Amino acid sequence: MNQILQVEKEKNKGTIEIGKIAIFFAIACIIFGIILVGQGVYAIIAKEEQVQQPNINQEVPKITINQIEENLNIYIEHTKPILKLQYHWNDEQEQTIEINAQTTVSKDISMPIGENTLYLTVVDSTGKETKYEKQYILEQSKKPVVELLLTKENKIRIKVEDTIGLRYIRYTWNNGNYVTIEANIENLNLIDELVEIPLGQNTLRVEAVNTQNIITTKELEVKGVRIPTVTLRQEGRALVIRAEDQDAMKSVRYTLNGQSYKIDFGEVKVIEYRQELQQGENRIELVAENKDGGIREVKGICNVE
Repeated sequence: MNQILQVEKEKNKGTIEIGKIAIFFAIACIIFGIILVGQGVYAIIAKEEQVQQPNINQEVPKITINQIEENLNIYIEHTKPILKLQYHWNDEQEQTIEINAQTTVSKDISMPIGENTLYLTVVDSTGKETKYEKQYILEQSKKPVVELLLTKENKIRIKVEDTIGLRYIRYTWNNGNYVTIEANIENLNLIDELVEIPLGQNTLRVEAVNTQNIITTKELEVKGVRIPTVTLRQEGRALVIRAEDQDAMKSVRYTLNGQSYKIDFGEVKVIEYRQELQQGENRIELVAENKDGGIREVKGICNVE
């Protein structure tokens, strides 16, 4: 009898020990599970931060554009100073608006009549470019629509459209005498004129009058600069590039057979450089700029036997 009791006690003791071990392992599993879950959560959070981190450093300007009758108001906010805006409609010549390193900019530009695509580039102080593209529609207007566009040759293109019919436009520099341009009887809906800009800082004022005597007036501040002189001369297997300005040249940039080059001698009146040519046909596209920003563009072909 005593032996039976002893056996029962031993069995109970074994059961108690197994129970303790089971509880220990259960607690250990719970702790291990918590550690794994914690590591999993940390891994998920770390992954999300890694994905989101680049977005924190992406500082792009906020661009708001509102259409007001025949004009677009471009309003830009940025954390960095803005150096310039570049824009053009469709495939026309690109226009540049210099900005005095401001973080907020508000500029108005004219809209052509009909459905047109605006291409806008914002350049900040780091040289980063932010591009914007959108189509805008200007319905037929009851008054003339005036666009003042700067060309590569540093001239002003006065483009005036009117759905009713134009009588004339007239313009003046710095409140001087007006120059009048009559509408062409063969096309009363458009006057497209190219005018020279006087040297220095100037104010251009344009008035457009249609056949119902409705008037549109527009002004533009623009600087007139002298254009440098450029000559290209082939001497055997070399091309002699010469650019000069009566004040000072800034640089000459050119592309020869797909390879880009830049000549920068500082502010000198004459830049002359000999460029070796390759056998066969050589194509060159050159841009010479003086210190005032005047630009001359030249293209040419040289053949070497």
